[in-house]
Amino acid sequence: MARRRRPLRALVAVGVIVAVAVAAFLVGEAVARELVKQQVRDVIVSELALPADQPIEVGVGGLVIPQLIAGRLDDLAVASDDVAVGGLSGDVAVRAHGVPVRGDDLSALGGTAAIRMDAADVDALLAAVGGSWATWGDVAVQLPGPAARLSTHVSLLGADIPLSFTAVPSVSDGDVVLTPEAISIGDLELTADTLTQAPVDLSALARPFTLCRADALPDGLEVTAADIVDEHLVVRLACADGVLSDADALAAASCG
Repeated sequence: MARRRRPLRALVAVGVIVAVAVAAFLVGEAVARELVKQQVRDVIVSELALPADQPIEVGVGGLVIPQLIAGRLDDLAVASDDVAVGGLSGDVAVRAHGVPVRGDDLSALGGTAAIRMDAADVDALLAAVGGSWATWGDVAVQLPGPAARLSTHVSLLGADIPLSFTAVPSVSDGDVVLTPEAISIGDLELTADTLTQAPVDLSALARPFTLCRADALPDGLEVTAADIVDEHLVVRLACADGVLSDADALAAASCG
C-alpha cells in the first residue's frame, strides 16, 4: 500500500513546488511592475520639468519581467492632468509601444498622445492665439459637442450686439481649426452658407479660424484629429521618439 501512495506523494510535492514558484514569480512581477512605473514617472517629471508631486498614472500592459528581459515595454500608457505639450495645455494621455528600457533610452518616449482641454483651456488658447477674437473682447466658451459654442459682443453703430458661433473642430493641413456652421448676430440666426449669399459681404465670419498652427509645434509633433468629447476638446497627436523628452522645445512652443 505504501508503494502505491508514492506517486501521489510525488505529485503533491511537485504541485507544492510549482505553487511556490508561481507565488515567487507573482511577487517578483508585482515588484518589477512598481519599479518600472516609478522609473517612468521619474523620467517624465525630470524631462518635462514637472513638479515633484505631479500626479502621473503609469500603466504597463502584459507581464513586466519578460519585457524587461527582452529590453522593451510592449505597451506603455501614461496620463496626467494639467500638462503643457507643444503649446497645448490640458489633461494628457500618451500611449507608446516597444519602448526601450536600457539606460536612459526610456526618455525617448514617442507614440500617440491625446490632450483633453476643458472650456477654460480653450478660452486661454483663444486668447493666446489672438486674431479676430482678440479685438472682440471676452469670449465665453462652451463645449456641448459635437460643436463648440463661442459667444461675445460686438459694437455696431454704438449698439452692443451679441455675437455667437457654433463651430466644429477639425484638422486642416496639421492645424487645429474651428469652422463655423451657424452664426447668431443678435436675434438673427444664419448658417455659414447663407452668410456667403448675404447682400453685405459677411463671408469672413464663416471662415475657419485656427486654434493651433502646425508650424508652431515642435518638430515631431503632428496633430491627427480634433473633436469634442464629454465637454472637452480632444486633440490627438502622433509623437516621434524623443519629442516628449525635449523640455526646451515643448516650453518654447506656442500655437500662434
